[in-house]
Amino acid sequence: MIKVLNQYFPGRLFVLMVTENVLILLGIWAAISYHSRTVSFSIAEYPNLFGKAFLITAICQFCLYYADIYDLRNIGSKIEICLRVMQALGAAALILATLFYFFPEMRLGPGIVEMALLTIVVGILMWRVFVEWLNRAYGAGERILLVGSGASLNALVRELRGRPDLPLNLLGVVDEDSSAASTSLNGLNSLGTLDELQRILEESKPDRLIVALKERRRQLPIDLLLRWRMTGLVIEEASTLYQKITGKVPVESIHPSALIFTDGFRQTTLQKIYGRSLGLLIGLFSLVFVLPIMAVVAIAIKLDSKGPVLYKQTRVGLNGKLFEVRKFRSMFVDAESKSGPVWAQDVDPRVTRVGRILRKLRLDELPQFINVLNGDMSFVGPRPERPFFVDLLKEKVPFYDLRHAVRPGITGWAQVSCHYGASVEDAQQKLEYDLFYIKNFSLSFDCLILFQTAKIVLFGRGAR
Repeated sequence: MIKVLNQYFPGRLFVLMVTENVLILLGIWAAISYHSRTVSFSIAEYPNLFGKAFLITAICQFCLYYADIYDLRNIGSKIEICLRVMQALGAAALILATLFYFFPEMRLGPGIVEMALLTIVVGILMWRVFVEWLNRAYGAGERILLVGSGASLNALVRELRGRPDLPLNLLGVVDEDSSAASTSLNGLNSLGTLDELQRILEESKPDRLIVALKERRRQLPIDLLLRWRMTGLVIEEASTLYQKITGKVPVESIHPSALIFTDGFRQTTLQKIYGRSLGLLIGLFSLVFVLPIMAVVAIAIKLDSKGPVLYKQTRVGLNGKLFEVRKFRSMFVDAESKSGPVWAQDVDPRVTRVGRILRKLRLDELPQFINVLNGDMSFVGPRPERPFFVDLLKEKVPFYDLRHAVRPGITGWAQVSCHYGASVEDAQQKLEYDLFYIKNFSLSFDCLILFQTAKIVLFGRGAR
């Protein structure tokens, strides 16, 4: 596994991305070689060739990513892989055709790109089949031994069971004592008790030891664990691994001390300046760029239903301060006059026909660029919630008020990671993503979220 932005990703994911870039370049090279009847050419002989080849590679890679070809969790079969690769490279062909129409000098030659794309499709599909066989034959993965019991370990095991893309091999669980019922851990075998940990470690030879003891001070065998740590055994808490594989902070099972003493949750003066400056720059640029779109949206709203184009709604912002958020109206007028505040839903009878499209494509959020310019919001951050729901959730969800430690955002880690929040349980899941974002706040993390947001806007996927 490879750690990026404090999250674990399968090593083969990065192998696929790198090798498939090479395959794309090789496909272009093969097509050029076929047409030129030679396999030898240099940068000096073809000074513009490599720039064009890398541009085509970048466009193909962009389309492959946006077709979710690298989302190994949700690819179910070879047929699905084939369809996604063909869709991605079909989209790449359209983009390249448009590019070549306006910039004919970017062409490589008649028929070269078409042959290259066909070669790339065949090459990537054959490579994927080979990598899948290799992974099944030799990808036993990292050996993990669990120690303890309780909600945190149960949550971790559920997540690990749902991630077949991660090369992890669960060896079993070591009970805290003989009365612990570890058989409830999704069928994991009990290998013994904590008193037998030395024997179990010698026999099972794990690569990583995950600890989730209810009471550590009298139970944790410090000397034993220290000796094994010196041999290279990775030892960490269940909540730490949970965060790394899910991108969430488990608010129900984590101790307050784990939040207090953990790395992260740092907001330096430089970070605050960067956050505000980035919000202003992107807000100004985006507002100018989307003004024509906003005009079209405004006309569509007026034609679809009676009422104002924009509406304001009170939300909770930085440090609990209230502010008025601006949005395009996506509901009928007085939609909550009888029901009062209710959760947003995937299929919401209060939403107009145009409103459903606006919500799906996130276009109803465009006026919030004004909130960004005013300093009430940032471009990236937790979504601001209404005071009614904040008061409700602070009583029912642990650590809920911590999300107000940063400016709310138009988009955020929770918005690109989970679905509509229509219950307290959904709000808790979003909070877990929000806390992970606050803990690992960085420019690179913001860029990743913006990149994911672009995919959601283009294809109408994701959450709110």
